[in-house]
Amino acid sequence: MVSIDTYLHIIGIALLAMLAIVLALIDTGKTKRTLSRLFLTVLGFMLAHFVTHLLPNSLAEFIYSSHHQYHSVKPSGLHRT
Repeated sequence: MVSIDTYLHIIGIALLAMLAIVLALIDTGKTKRTLSRLFLTVLGFMLAHFVTHLLPNSLAEFIYSSHHQYHSVKPSGLHRT
C-alpha cells in the first residue's frame, strides 16, 4: 500500500507542473506575480520536505543540541544512524 507521503509528493509535483504551465500562458502582471509567489511557496515547502527526508538524524541532532535538558538523556537500545 502506498503511503500518504507518496501521495503528497505526487500532488505537489502535479501542482508545480500546473502552475508552471499556467504561468507560461498568462501575461497579466498582478495575476502572474501572485502565481509566481504561489509557485515559489509550493517549491519551497517541497524542498524543505525533501531536506527533512535526506537529513532526519542530522536535523534532529542539530535541534536537540541546542537544548541543554536533552544532553543528559542517554538513548537505550540500538544506536540509530
